[in-house]
Amino acid sequence: MNLEYYPIRGRGALGDKFQLARIKDETGNMFKGQFDQAMHFSSEAELKTYLAGVLSVAEGELSIAKMDL
Repeated sequence: MNLEYYPIRGRGALGDKFQLARIKDETGNMFKGQFDQAMHFSSEAELKTYLAGVLSVAEGELSIAKMDL
Protein backbone atom coordinates (compact mmCIF):
# COMPACT_ATOMS: atom_id res chain seq x y z
CA MET A 1 0.00 0.00 0.00
CA ASN A 2 1.34 3.44 -0.97
CA LEU A 3 0.35 6.44 1.13
CA GLU A 4 1.10 10.12 0.90
CA TYR A 5 0.86 12.22 4.05
CA TYR A 6 0.72 15.92 4.86
CA PRO A 7 2.50 16.83 8.12
CA ILE A 8 2.00 19.85 10.36
CA ARG A 9 5.45 20.60 11.75
CA GLY A 10 6.52 22.41 14.93
CA ARG A 11 4.49 20.36 17.40
CA GLY A 12 5.43 19.09 20.85
CA ALA A 13 6.97 20.98 23.75
CA LEU A 14 10.20 21.60 21.82
CA GLY A 15 8.61 21.99 18.39
CA ASP A 16 10.45 18.92 17.14
CA LYS A 17 7.43 16.75 16.40
CA PHE A 18 4.73 16.77 13.74
CA GLN A 19 1.05 15.97 13.43
CA LEU A 20 -0.66 14.18 10.60
CA ALA A 21 -3.01 16.54 8.75
CA ARG A 22 -4.13 14.05 6.10
CA ILE A 23 -3.22 10.89 4.26
CA LYS A 24 -4.18 9.57 0.85
CA ASP A 25 -3.61 6.25 -0.90
CA GLU A 26 -3.08 5.55 -4.60
CA THR A 27 -6.86 5.27 -5.17
CA GLY A 28 -7.60 8.65 -3.56
CA ASN A 29 -8.97 7.29 -0.27
CA MET A 30 -8.32 9.89 2.44
CA PHE A 31 -9.10 7.62 5.45
CA LYS A 32 -11.16 10.39 7.04
CA GLY A 33 -11.86 9.68 10.71
CA GLN A 34 -9.65 6.59 10.77
CA PHE A 35 -6.55 8.15 12.32
CA ASP A 36 -5.87 10.44 15.29
CA GLN A 37 -5.05 13.89 13.98
CA ALA A 38 -4.02 15.08 17.46
CA MET A 39 -1.23 12.52 17.79
CA HIS A 40 2.38 13.77 17.61
CA PHE A 41 5.18 11.88 15.87
CA SER A 42 8.95 12.20 16.24
CA SER A 43 9.88 10.50 12.96
CA GLU A 44 8.56 9.10 9.71
CA ALA A 45 9.37 5.60 11.02
CA GLU A 46 7.12 6.20 14.05
CA LEU A 47 4.36 7.43 11.73
CA LYS A 48 4.71 4.36 9.50
CA THR A 49 4.39 2.01 12.49
CA TYR A 50 1.29 3.87 13.66
CA LEU A 51 -0.37 3.85 10.23
CA ALA A 52 0.35 0.15 9.69
CA GLY A 53 -1.55 -0.58 12.91
CA VAL A 54 -4.45 1.74 12.10
CA LEU A 55 -4.85 0.34 8.58
CA SER A 56 -4.17 -3.29 9.60
CA VAL A 57 -1.34 -3.85 7.11
CA ALA A 58 2.16 -5.16 7.68
CA GLU A 59 4.73 -2.40 8.00
CA GLY A 60 6.75 -3.98 5.19
CA GLU A 61 3.77 -3.67 2.84
CA LEU A 62 3.35 0.04 3.56
CA SER A 63 5.20 2.82 1.74
CA ILE A 64 4.80 6.44 2.90
CA ALA A 65 5.93 9.72 1.37
CA LYS A 66 5.20 13.40 2.00
CA MET A 67 2.55 14.95 -0.22
CA ASP A 68 3.81 17.29 -2.89
CA LEU A 69 1.33 20.16 -2.69
